[in-house]
Amino acid sequence: MKWMLAAPAILFLYYLIAWYWIGPEPKPKAVVARYEPPEGLSPAAARYISIGLTDGRSFAAVIAQLAVRGCLRAESVNGKLRLSRLLSYRSTDSELAPEEKRLLALLFEDGPVMELNEMMDDRSTAQNSRYILHIHEQLTKNLGEKYFTRHPGIVALGALATFLFFLPLAVNARGRDGASAFMPTFWILICGLLIGLLIEFAVLSSMKTAVRAKWGWRELFPNIWLVATIAGITAHFSIKLAANVSLSFALILAAALLINLGWAPGFKRKTPLGRQASDQIAGFRQFLLAVEQDRLDRLTSPRDAPDDLARHLPYAIALEVKETWGDHLAQSFLGTVIYTAK
Repeated sequence: MKWMLAAPAILFLYYLIAWYWIGPEPKPKAVVARYEPPEGLSPAAARYISIGLTDGRSFAAVIAQLAVRGCLRAESVNGKLRLSRLLSYRSTDSELAPEEKRLLALLFEDGPVMELNEMMDDRSTAQNSRYILHIHEQLTKNLGEKYFTRHPGIVALGALATFLFFLPLAVNARGRDGASAFMPTFWILICGLLIGLLIEFAVLSSMKTAVRAKWGWRELFPNIWLVATIAGITAHFSIKLAANVSLSFALILAAALLINLGWAPGFKRKTPLGRQASDQIAGFRQFLLAVEQDRLDRLTSPRDAPDDLARHLPYAIALEVKETWGDHLAQSFLGTVIYTAK
């Protein structure tokens, strides 16, 4: 059994070599104020590139952008957000970003007027999450590979090697009850990988948004509860494996699983183009904070904004520059599903 101690060490060394081979993410440069957003980046795209999320604030920014461009009118009526389709000369399809075109078609697929419920019930959450998913899919399709890289093959190879190493050992395990080693080993590996996926794509993303918005902590509980449940199942099988086969085998298996989970998030990188865009977005946000925030705070709806400010409003929402109307709209959707950049 002592030779098995080399397995986690070899796995760790594999990830370490891969990490050095990929190289570090490009470092951010000094922030230089910009008076305009980066060319060709919509508000939702700016948020996607800047912090790697598509969430309720992205949804709110797209709605604000469509309102500013004269494609729809947004107004609050009896606790609901009423959206009315406008046929405006101010904006054509060619001027809209892909995710804005897609959302505009989805919002009014059943008619020229629709309502979004701002209350966080199951039905409204599912409806809003559908819209956010479509925004995320469009952003990922158009921006994902250009601005981010995850190197999923490296992590997949490490996980596959872990399965191929431990499952045959479990079949041939000899202990107090060697015949029961395979199924606990299999479920420990499966549950451990599920925990990693949930933490990476649900819990951490939701926590980042809740910290930034200082709102939406209650919506974290379902994901945390699910992770805790799967962790409990993993612990149950680990105890069973240690008792029936070998404590050393269980500990080495846990070490290999933790190495996979610990290294996996470290292979996400911004490309050089992604770093350049992030620096430009940071410069534009600095300008909004320094120059436009006071005027943004006094807005009650997009149509109240003068033309020079209106075009900045959706970006202020997306980049979390405090302003009353956008904060209220974004908070209405923060409890919905959150997606990370791929």
